[in-house]
Amino acid sequence: MKNYVLKIEGMKCEGCKNRLENYLNNQDGIIKATVSLEKNEAYIECEENISTDDLKKFVSDVEFSCTSILDN
Repeated sequence: MKNYVLKIEGMKCEGCKNRLENYLNNQDGIIKATVSLEKNEAYIECEENISTDDLKKFVSDVEFSCTSILDN
């Protein structure tokens, strides 16, 4: 299992946060995703086979930008 913190750009409201969080939580390999609108961050717990490129793609799939990823 891996844990990451993603910095997210483009979220403007609670609806944006919920859309991203729901999308992430429905992706294969994501164990749990929690999104903070206040901090513009997503906290991801995922399986070992998920890459940082996968995470960036998931974020861009819902039209947001991932500006950085930190191992947590």
